Amino acid sequence: MTLPRPARFLAFALAGLLLAGALVETAEAATKRRRPARRRPAPIPEVPRPHDPFEVTFPTADGVRLHATWKPSPAGAAAPAVLLVHAFSRERKDLAPLADELAARGFSTLAVDLRGHGESVWKGGARIGLSPSLQTSSSAFPRDVEAACAWLRSRASRVGVVGLSLSGNLAALATATGWADAGVAVSAYAERLAALAGSRPTAARGLLVLASEADPGRAESARTLDAAGRDPKAVAVFPGAAHALDLLTFEPGAKKAAIEWLEARLAPIPPFPVATAAPELPEAAPAPAPPAEAVE
Repeated sequence: MTLPRPARFLAFALAGLLLAGALVETAEAATKRRRPARRRPAPIPEVPRPHDPFEVTFPTADGVRLHATWKPSPAGAAAPAVLLVHAFSRERKDLAPLADELAARGFSTLAVDLRGHGESVWKGGARIGLSPSLQTSSSAFPRDVEAACAWLRSRASRVGVVGLSLSGNLAALATATGWADAGVAVSAYAERLAALAGSRPTAARGLLVLASEADPGRAESARTLDAAGRDPKAVAVFPGAAHALDLLTFEPGAKKAAIEWLEARLAPIPPFPVATAAPELPEAAPAPAPPAEAVE
């Protein structure tokens, strides 16, 4: 049966629409087949570390488990303690030589891994990644330093903090808030102090600021921190471009200034207990010879 022309036109149009729809569905299905499935991010691998016989752990107020190396003075709680805080993306193990030098001067030392660094990577059951946003968060690293200083308070007569690079701001913050009695900020980034502090005070007290003249921006930053601080305070700028731990390692004057500042601010430092030898007993008098037998 032949359809009228209008009917044939309508049938052809309907067939065309059906064919176009089928082609679109086929193209969408092919696209879905080609689209790669989203991959979940790979878990952060565990880094094997040698056993630390001096390791201690303690929590922060928000539940991060911090790992640290604690080396108490032979004088016990009568000695002052220095909290050592590494630079961003570094670890507490970098500070072992400095801890040994401070120990030789009578200090107890606590070198801590900040959250997201070293072994301090767990908050509850979740693993913490190393994020650049930590450098300007008032609820991250400052809480770590506050917890570490509080841990030291019951174990030391007075508390000092040495902070490197970004952590120089944490040393300043610790003295401004009263968490610590004195601090040394090495190659600090003063422009990030306000963000790290949040609503906390920022005028450091008892802070020595060290920097290298040719380390970009750090000499100006050191002078800014010092100008905003309260007495006692001091600033020292050295030639060269050494940054953070390198400044203390390769510039003898910087390390000398840091240790002497801590000694002055955290005194008194008890002397090492000296083992006393047992008193010598007087030599015993020789026993008298037995009487000679009579000879008949």
